[in-house]
Parts: sequence; structure tokens; C-alpha cells
Amino acid sequence: MIDKSVTVDAAQDVIERREALDPQRSFIVQAPAGSGKTSLLTQRYLTLLAHVHHPEEIIAITFTRKAAAEMRNRIIEALNKACDVPPVTEHERHTWELARAVLARDEHSGWNLLAHPARLRIHTIDALCNNLTRQMPVLSNFGAAPVTTTDMADLYREAARETLALLETGEKWS
Repeated sequence: MIDKSVTVDAAQDVIERREALDPQRSFIVQAPAGSGKTSLLTQRYLTLLAHVHHPEEIIAITFTRKAAAEMRNRIIEALNKACDVPPVTEHERHTWELARAVLARDEHSGWNLLAHPARLRIHTIDALCNNLTRQMPVLSNFGAAPVTTTDMADLYREAARETLALLETGEKWS
């Protein structure tokens, strides 16, 4: 017996994946581990690369450095494989076709992405925020380049002291 709900879910998944490749729209991709998020995001990034004037126009944001590195590696791997024979599976072939379009754009525009993969803007949320604040030190009110820390104990103590001091003044805070 065929489970029709699985067939409907699979068909809907295909539709949503195709929609996510539309370069005219923005998307947030949320799905469980092992569902093909990175593969879909690789295809999306390749799709966008084929449509922009400069690779830096695209920003992919993820939570971990590991995920950002995986995305970058998959894109570079797809571009390297685009010089090979077309793959057999539909999904891999689609990635191959997208990567070939990017290589054509790369050659036409003189990007040289394979030699300069750092042009791909794939960041963690923290790295993106750091880049933005470094570009605008006056507007960000930092005055100097921010430093990321993993040990916040001193900062928590300082925040607690300042909160207690504010409470002792009896002033209302907004």
C-alpha cells in the first residue's frame, strides 16, 4: 500500500525547494538535520551567483563556523565539479548546471572565484555583525574594533553591578 501523505509531502518538498531557488525572493530555510538544507542553500547560492554583478552582493548567514565552512566548501566543490562530466542523478545534475552557469558568469566578469573563494560572503551571525561594525566604527558607537569573547563572566558581573546601582538610585528605567 502506498502512503499518500508521504507522496504529497515529497511533492510539496520539491515545490518548496524550487521556490527557494527563485533569485527574486529571499528565504529562510529551516529544517531538521539531514534534510538537505546545505544542499539546497548551495543551489540557492549558485543560482544567485549567476545573476549578480559581484559575488560580494550575496550574503549567506548561518549559526556556526562549521556550517559556514561546509557551505563554502560545497560551493567551491560544485564549481570544481562543473568542469567534469554531468552527473547522473537529477539533484546533482541540477547543481552541476547551476555551477556551470556560475563559471560562465565568473569568466565573463573576471571574478576568478576558484582562485579567490574569500569573495564568497558566507558568515555566522557573529561574523556578519563584526564585519558591519568594523566598517562603521563611528556609527556603531564602539570607537574601536569590537572584540568577541567567549568568557562573559566579567561582563555579567559588570551588568549586575550597574543594575544594582541603578536600582539603588530609585530612578525609573525604560
